[in-house]
Amino acid sequence: MARGKKKEEINKKNPLHNEEEKEIQIDTGDKNTEIKDEEEVQKEENIVAEESLDKEEDSAEKRWLERILTHPIKVLEESGETETYVIKTVGEVIDTEQDIWYSPKKKKPIISDPGTKKLIEATGATFPKIIVIEKQSDATSRDREQVWIEATVLFPDGTTNEDYGIANRMNCPDPISGANLPIMARKRGMHRAFYRSGYIGLYELNDENEVLEARGEKEERQYKLLQEKLKQQELKNKKLVNQMCKEIKSSDGELVWKINDQSKLTQLAKGTSLVSYLALLKLRHLSKKEKANS
Repeated sequence: MARGKKKEEINKKNPLHNEEEKEIQIDTGDKNTEIKDEEEVQKEENIVAEESLDKEEDSAEKRWLERILTHPIKVLEESGETETYVIKTVGEVIDTEQDIWYSPKKKKPIISDPGTKKLIEATGATFPKIIVIEKQSDATSRDREQVWIEATVLFPDGTTNEDYGIANRMNCPDPISGANLPIMARKRGMHRAFYRSGYIGLYELNDENEVLEARGEKEERQYKLLQEKLKQQELKNKKLVNQMCKEIKSSDGELVWKINDQSKLTQLAKGTSLVSYLALLKLRHLSKKEKANS
C-alpha cells in the first residue's frame, strides 16, 4: 500500500511525465495508421501495376497474332490436272484457336506442330535433302548426346532454303523430347528452313519444338479457358433450370413459384415430386425474404 501511495505522489508531483506517456501512445498510434495507409497504398499500386502489365501483354498478344494470322502465303490448289496458286493468310490455313498462341515469357507467338504441317502441305513445300551432320552415337557420353541436322526445303517456284536443327540434353530437358533427339533435330531443321525462307517470310514465328517450356503456358491457358467455358455453361444451365421451374404447375393448374401462401406451399411440399421440391424452395425463398426485411 505504501509503495502504491508513493507512485501516486510521484505522478502527482510530475504531471508532465503522464502527459509525455499519453503523447507517446498517441504518436505510436499515428505511426501504425501511417504504416497501414502506406501498405494499402502499396497494395493498390501493385494491383494497378499488375493490371497495366496484363493490358500490355494483351495488346502485345493481339498485335503479334494479328501480324502472323494476316501474313500472306502462296497456297497451292489443284483442280484436276492443273495447279494454281492462291494468296491466303496464315489464319485461313491453320486453326486459329488450337494451332497458335502467344507466349508472355517469350514475348512472341508460337505455332504448334500440327499448324506447321498444315502450312507445309498447303504451300506444296517439300524437303528433298536432309543431312545428318552429327549423330547421337557420336557423343562420348549420354550427357553430351547431340543430334545436328541440316534440312533443305524446296518450294513450288523452284527456290530453296537451308537451315539447321540441333537437339541435345540442354535444349530438350523433358523426358519425351530427350528420348527422341533425332526427331526433335529433324523437326527443328525442317521448320526453321520453312519459316525462315524468303518464300514464307515468317522469321519471327517460334515453332513449339524449339520452345518446349512454352507448352506449359499453352496448357495453363487452355485450362483457364476451359474453366471459363464451364462457368458460363453452369450459369446458362442455372438460368434454364430457373426458367423451367417457374413454369411448373400444381395439380390445380397454378404456377407453384407464384404461390405466396405458406400454408398452401407447406401442403405442396409434402412428397417427393418436382412440385414438392419446388414448393420447398419457394418456402425457403420466402423465409429468407422475411429475414432480410426484418
